[in-house]
Amino acid sequence: MNEVMIPENKEIEQGISDLSVRALQVKVIDNETYVIAGDLLSLHKKMEKDIKAWFEGDGKSGIKPTAYAHWKAICAKENAEIAKLTLGTQHLDKQMTTYNLKKEAERQAEELRLRKLAEQEEENRRLAAAIEAEKEGNKEEAEAILEEPVFVPPPIIEKTVPKIAGQTMTTVYRARVTDLKALCRAVTEGKAPLTCIQANESFLNNLAKNSKGTEKIAGIEFYPESSMRGVRQ
Repeated sequence: MNEVMIPENKEIEQGISDLSVRALQVKVIDNETYVIAGDLLSLHKKMEKDIKAWFEGDGKSGIKPTAYAHWKAICAKENAEIAKLTLGTQHLDKQMTTYNLKKEAERQAEELRLRKLAEQEEENRRLAAAIEAEKEGNKEEAEAILEEPVFVPPPIIEKTVPKIAGQTMTTVYRARVTDLKALCRAVTEGKAPLTCIQANESFLNNLAKNSKGTEKIAGIEFYPESSMRGVRQ
């Protein structure tokens, strides 16, 4: 894979190196070192903005926008070419799947017919044998014949749909929620695992933010999380 060439900015790279060394040397033990840490943190935030500005440029001709525009154009062309095959692919897939399911249903129906026929023939054979035994005065033998478990080797009908190299019909079982309240009730009653449902963390975080943690919901803990943030001066 060819390595992507990205322009370098020596000034930014040197600034990052210097800031990292200075930051890791700081130990906040009093107000003076606290202020020093704050100043360095502000410089880190400014450096982060400088890095983003270097890669973004004016938003149109910067490194990232240019690369992103090329990437989008390539992906759009790729998708357009693939899309030309979609109708044919979907049509052939539907035709082959429908035919495959039809032939499989016929095969299974024939197996069932043959199995029932074989079971009936075996039942007739046993009944005839029991009648013959009873005629000969062997009543116990006749009863034993009738009580004997029936086993008929299941008939096997080979599949007739031809195999095509690199292609096979697969069946995937999926699930869709038709009644969310019923599902939650099943989880509550222990009839379904808890993993069937998932909390909407995005909604809950927005609720925590808007209510400043004052909202009360059973099973949910709203809590504050503090961090240092740069502000405009």
